[in-house]
Amino acid sequence: MYISDKNAAQFLGLLILVAGPWLGVTFQIWGWMLDIALLLAFFYICGREDNKGKYISIFLLVFGYMIPIITAGVSSLMYMSYVPLAGLATLWVRKKGLPHRTVVFWSLVTAGTLGAAPTLLYYWQGIPQESTQFLVQSMIEQYREAGLLDNFVQQGISEAEVEGFFQQVLNTVLLITPGLAAIGGLLKWGVTYLFYLRWQPKVGWEYRPFTEWRLPWYGIWGMNFAIASYLLGDIFQWIILKNIGINFMLVFGALALVLGSAIFVSFLQKPWISNFLKFILLFTSFLYFQFTAIILIFMGLLDMVLDFRQRPIKPKKK
Repeated sequence: MYISDKNAAQFLGLLILVAGPWLGVTFQIWGWMLDIALLLAFFYICGREDNKGKYISIFLLVFGYMIPIITAGVSSLMYMSYVPLAGLATLWVRKKGLPHRTVVFWSLVTAGTLGAAPTLLYYWQGIPQESTQFLVQSMIEQYREAGLLDNFVQQGISEAEVEGFFQQVLNTVLLITPGLAAIGGLLKWGVTYLFYLRWQPKVGWEYRPFTEWRLPWYGIWGMNFAIASYLLGDIFQWIILKNIGINFMLVFGALALVLGSAIFVSFLQKPWISNFLKFILLFTSFLYFQFTAIILIFMGLLDMVLDFRQRPIKPKKK
């Protein structure tokens, strides 16, 4: 019997939604690939011609997450990734008939929140000091075995100073772990959403070129909240509030960097920009990458309000 590619893809999507979470928890293989597969399967089933696909995808996604809890208990929640549930937010915002940039913004917010949620649980429980000290000592031993520690000592850097540097680096990584996890959630949702738009173009799901990527104006308040939290936490010595501000700045800074890059690329596509000038701008931006990144972040933030790429409205033809 002949099975069309469409039917095969639908069956595979249904299978991934139901069995994916159980396989990820049982065999502890839950990673980037499974998150993307679940999101892609959810979008694909939602994109069916009738509304039945939306209800089926919602039910199977939620049911798929319930299976490991039923079979392995509540402890299975520790081994799950919740980023695929951001597809529910995407579907809900789209159902409201809001603009595409609004759909993207709230989907990214949901994906970032769900991506950072597991790390917040570890922060709530607290990270034992013995664990961080063990990691530092392991790095010291690796440097000692490689002979690098002796080189540092010959240069006048003591072992205690190297250990203090490793401890500082480790503390910094632990501090921004929620922000890094949130950025990972943004990437998972963003990559999957873009791939689906290119793979299954539909009315209302049109792909937007990179140079047209924008977020709604109120997105800038995320960075405003981050800066206010950091400053208040620093002034009143509220460590938790200060750490929240740092992680929010990291996440919204990454988003602004992408938007600023889109503005920069759209500027390079202007017809009056010569190839020689494009080469100079690209070469300079890579040569002074840190300075360029700061400028792009500010451009991305301001673009949410000012819309640097605003195009003149074409008059209607009579």
